[in-house]
Amino acid sequence: MSAPLLAQEVHYTTLNWPPFIGENEDRHGVLAEIVKQTTESSGTDYTLEFTAWTKALDDVLAGNKDAIVGAYYSEERTKNYHYSLPIYSVFTGLVKRDGIDIQFIQSFDELNSYRISKLANSVVGEAFDKHPFPNMKTFETEQEAVQALFDGEVDFYAGNFDVAKALAKKIGKDSAELSIVQPPINEQEIFVMFSKATENGLEQRDAFNQSLVKLQASGQYDSIVSSFK
Repeated sequence: MSAPLLAQEVHYTTLNWPPFIGENEDRHGVLAEIVKQTTESSGTDYTLEFTAWTKALDDVLAGNKDAIVGAYYSEERTKNYHYSLPIYSVFTGLVKRDGIDIQFIQSFDELNSYRISKLANSVVGEAFDKHPFPNMKTFETEQEAVQALFDGEVDFYAGNFDVAKALAKKIGKDSAELSIVQPPINEQEIFVMFSKATENGLEQRDAFNQSLVKLQASGQYDSIVSSFK
């Protein structure tokens, strides 16, 4: 790594995605703390801006920000972003309220008559994302997608169960009404995506990866994760 890279400030952006990352979370959430300590251990300064997911993607795509935190993997995104090593993992699935009788699905075709909400421009799972759901509704924020579930606008929310519960509490709803349909859609690794539009995006990604490996080897990574449990 060159001296100019070590001396620079890296500008990250992301969405509010409680409990994993958010403006009002402890230390901005486990994902933010992992990225913060990884970046700082590489000798770079760190800033993090919270915004809408679509704007965050666009800002990094255009090179207005250096990297976006909290992305799932998709082949399509590799055309425009440099992926880091995975920093965390979560399960995605279909979240429902009490009253929907479905407890288990064997095929996505079983869901074609149901209305499903998800975050716009998000990845849920490869097979899920390729399925032509006729009643899929996308929203600019996860909160709006979860709100639609409680408003009866949709039957399922496609995303992470812990996120749905956290957002239910935020909007004053009973998270105990929520459950997840089995089996989960996917176990998703979470990444940082660095811009291909900046002059040294690849170098930033490589420096981040090198520091992340050291963080994990030292035991500091596990300490960070444990501190949020």
